Amino acid sequence: MSPQDPVTHPRAEILRAELEFLSKLSQVVASTLELQPILDWIVRETAALLSADEGLIRLPDPDVAGDPMRTRVRRRSTETESGSWPAAVSLSVEGFLTLRGEVLATPDLHDDTRFPGLRGKPTRVRSLLAVPLKVGGQMTGMLAVTQPQPGRHWMPDEIQLMSIVANSSAGVLEQARLRLEAAERARLAELAQRMDTELAQAREIQMGLVPAGALRMGGWEAVGRIDPARMVGGDAFSFYPLGPDRFAVAIADVSGKGVPAALLMSSVQASLRAFCDGRRDLPDAMQHLNRSVARFASHGKFITLFYAEIDFAAGVLRYSNAGHNYPLLRRVDGRLEPLKTGGLPLGLFEDGVFAEGQAPFAPGDALLLYSDGVTEAINPGGEEFGEERLEQIWRDHGTASPEAVVENLMRALAEFRGPAAQNDDVTLVVVGAHSR
Repeated sequence: MSPQDPVTHPRAEILRAELEFLSKLSQVVASTLELQPILDWIVRETAALLSADEGLIRLPDPDVAGDPMRTRVRRRSTETESGSWPAAVSLSVEGFLTLRGEVLATPDLHDDTRFPGLRGKPTRVRSLLAVPLKVGGQMTGMLAVTQPQPGRHWMPDEIQLMSIVANSSAGVLEQARLRLEAAERARLAELAQRMDTELAQAREIQMGLVPAGALRMGGWEAVGRIDPARMVGGDAFSFYPLGPDRFAVAIADVSGKGVPAALLMSSVQASLRAFCDGRRDLPDAMQHLNRSVARFASHGKFITLFYAEIDFAAGVLRYSNAGHNYPLLRRVDGRLEPLKTGGLPLGLFEDGVFAEGQAPFAPGDALLLYSDGVTEAINPGGEEFGEERLEQIWRDHGTASPEAVVENLMRALAEFRGPAAQNDDVTLVVVGAHSR
């Protein structure tokens, strides 16, 4: 070699390879926001840089059950692919890197006295150079290159280059992971915001299907209140005139909660107005309503419903109870009469039969309708509000205006429940003397 021929120092070669790797890595990172292409590139480039048969990178992957690491393998004969080492090899190498925190270079895992448990075990991983990926002093993964044949002795400059590659890659991968997490958080936040908006619109629509104010006819007044356990729910109530001397009042509860229950209930409310219009006998109207529910309700869904027609000119209340909590008719002297006559919940059988019940309804009497979210409300001690507590409040406050009764019951329920979560929709309807 003449004095003019340039001499390439090993350190200069390492520096050149390092700079070239970092330059390409920055281009890859700049070209994608996804983590996987970066992993694939690092595996391919590392295997080529070290003239190895196979490259591998493993990172924590919480989305993979059973295998907490994400593995990418690249063989010279194939493209980058998912894969893994034999479990014994993987556990041994990762354990060494985790405990020692240093480079692992070995010409043959089979004969390495540091891993006696691998002696004689069949594996394509024989010659191995592995380094931990670290960020802030914490191990975040592993980068390795291997040969299927034993005997490759890894040179100091190769070990140094591998360490430089690992140090450069670890920070880049962590930044890519953080970007992905931030993007996913933003996506989930946007999705949650969109769902909240849609649920708020659904709630507004649902609340628009129940009476917005009281119904007043003659000397009577009907007041209702609904408080869904979720943004939307499966309870509903209704009251509407049937002529100059009569009005209808109803309460219903769909099995289940949330949007599906609310959609089913909206169909029920439309059918209620169509069939329970005061022109049919109650048993006939309820049969038509039941057939309608049975046809559009999904399998296993049913609806409890109480429907009554109050003829205040005749002083009579006609009703049919389709499996709902028994409404309580309060007499002027404080006695309570549960209204039980009717049939099974709507939608269970298309050919269901419903009976009509009748009761006198005169000035001084009052009617309370409620859903099971009232009596089954639970306080922090696991105790239910219960029917006895409801009946006592109804006896004590039943002479107040319907609006006042609803307010008293809602307040008593909130005080009883305290900080405990509401576990079901709460609906109340009170029919009583018109508050003048």
